[in-house]
Amino acid sequence: MDYCTALVGGVLFISFHAKRIAKNWTADAAWLTSPLFTLPDGYQCAFECQMPCVSNSSIGVHGIFVSAVRKDIALRAADKMTLHADSGWVEGCITVPLA
Repeated sequence: MDYCTALVGGVLFISFHAKRIAKNWTADAAWLTSPLFTLPDGYQCAFECQMPCVSNSSIGVHGIFVSAVRKDIALRAADKMTLHADSGWVEGCITVPLA
C-alpha cells in the first residue's frame, strides 16, 4: 500500500493506492469491510464518513468505498464485488474530521 496524509486543523486527509496480495476479497453481501488503517491513540473520527473509490472490482467504480468510523478506516463494499489477489487494486482519498 502506498499512501500519504495531511493534517489540516482538525481534518485528516488520506490518499492511498492499495493492492490485494495473496488473497481475494470477495464481498458476498453488501457492506462488508476490509481494514486499511487505524488512527493513533487519542484520535477518532468525529462522525462516520465514506467516499467512493476507484478500483478494478467486478462491478466497477461504484462498488467500493473507503469508510471511517471511530478509529477504523476500512474499504467497504457497497454491493457484491470481488478484488482478485493477482490484480486487485483500489485507490481513493478520504477526508476524516477528527473529534
